[in-house]
Amino acid sequence: MCFEQISENLQAIVYDPKDAPEELWSAWFAVSESVFREFNPKSRLPDRNAAKRRLSVASPLYRTERTLVFDNTETPVAVMSFSYETQLSPSYELDRNICHMNILVEKAFRRKRIATQLLRELLKKARKIQKTTIAGEIDNTPARKFCEAYAGEVVHKEVQHRMYMDGANWEAAAEWRENGRNKFPDTTFEFFQDCPAADIQAFCRTYTEIINERPTGDMQQTIITTPASRRIEEENLKKKGVKWYTLISREKNGDISAMTDIMYHRREPHKIIQYFTGVSARHRRKGLAKRLKAEMLYLMREKFPEVEYITTTMAPDNRPMQAINAKLGFKLRKTDYVYQWTLTDLERQVEMHLQTVKKRRKRDCQTGFPG
Repeated sequence: MCFEQISENLQAIVYDPKDAPEELWSAWFAVSESVFREFNPKSRLPDRNAAKRRLSVASPLYRTERTLVFDNTETPVAVMSFSYETQLSPSYELDRNICHMNILVEKAFRRKRIATQLLRELLKKARKIQKTTIAGEIDNTPARKFCEAYAGEVVHKEVQHRMYMDGANWEAAAEWRENGRNKFPDTTFEFFQDCPAADIQAFCRTYTEIINERPTGDMQQTIITTPASRRIEEENLKKKGVKWYTLISREKNGDISAMTDIMYHRREPHKIIQYFTGVSARHRRKGLAKRLKAEMLYLMREKFPEVEYITTTMAPDNRPMQAINAKLGFKLRKTDYVYQWTLTDLERQVEMHLQTVKKRRKRDCQTGFPG
């Protein structure tokens, strides 16, 4: 293994999960599970085999570089990742200047400027490949304070809600489903894993239209789905062991009017993630969002009886969907924040912080204070 010395007390190794030796996986789990427990004390740890498989399968639409960081006693202290879209992504031309960064530092090693040093290394990589915008998604208070210390701008928020199946409002779901079937009997529903070939062009066009109508604040991101990228994502998730199901509604004239999707992993059978629920602007005001959520809820109970809870996220200003979820029994769990910087601004902030630390050390040494 080839380690790179990034400071007097830190060394790092860039690794590929698909062929990482067991000692690197042990180090990765030591950090990631410790941080997970810290901020999710009542939740089950992610299944290790599921995590390995998820990280070991790379999508050709994205490039992710992963790094493990050790101190000079070879103790794992942090993990970080750096990702961006490749030219195969249909959104590449619009988002080619953006990269996403993530840094996790073990609690015992915080407030030692480790995250700042690692951020500087990631910014070097971003400049080398000509990225100009840096983004990071944060879901805990220490990370938010770190981003705010570096003058990060919150460009988007997403609230995560969770509903336990034994607490679901089945009466509301039954009412919405029945009302929809009575009022709009010509609207039908179709459930699939792989998008049918006959529908994939229309599906991708409608998906792109609907998902880019959702509230995203000031975040720089455009999601474009094409038949080619849909097939890539379908195959990629299968390799990860994830079952990806989509439910669409179809009108009498053949239009796809609404859609939602879920993801399920057999190694984590207690949970389902519902990713996206949207209705085409041409077909709103017919109760389709309520009916779609209700139809999918019944399908989940039928196909995955062992599932304990469903998790979903949305923008906090998406009040109609929040009201629907609240009625079904979803409750707020946490808020995710997307921070964004220009590369040059963040570089300047990092260097200012490091220079301040250097001056403080020098002053403390001169006055006899411990460094």
